[in-house]
Amino acid sequence: MNGIKEFVQWMFDAVKIWIIVQPWESALRVRFGKHIKKFSGGTYFRLPYFDSIYIQENRLRVCTMAMQTLTTKDGETITIEAAVGYSIKDLEKLYKTLFAPETTVENIIKSAIADYITSKDSNDIKPFEIEKQAEFKVKEQDYGLEFSYVKILSFARVKTFRLIQDSSWSYNELELTKKK
Repeated sequence: MNGIKEFVQWMFDAVKIWIIVQPWESALRVRFGKHIKKFSGGTYFRLPYFDSIYIQENRLRVCTMAMQTLTTKDGETITIEAAVGYSIKDLEKLYKTLFAPETTVENIIKSAIADYITSKDSNDIKPFEIEKQAEFKVKEQDYGLEFSYVKILSFARVKTFRLIQDSSWSYNELELTKKK
């Protein structure tokens, strides 16, 4: 029954001649695959099958990055976690420059954090300086995003033990039920 409902919804959406863009959203209409027009909040007409519509929210987005374990210049191990707050300021530029914005932003910030920590002794590392360095690095390129902040969520000097696992085996290959 759910499949029928989804099919009917899909059919309705395929022939719908209007779109509604909420006040906190931006939209792009691509007509015939090449003519781009920007829309902000409101109701707009579209040509079914000829127009592609891309809608994104303009509100603040927060991305919490995975924990990083890094080694300082003097051999100390640092574990650090960060978050970034950003919003879309130019939807067209964003779609033309990035495929996966959240992953790109995360990688740029993690790289800036790694560059900072690996170039300093453990006693010289200051979280607010890491935030400034990461924010500066992510603002260097204009991807159509506006960055509100980069914040360090956790920062610790730790003793780390790494277990190296060979990827040539897996649990699926272990035969625990066979008798020898």
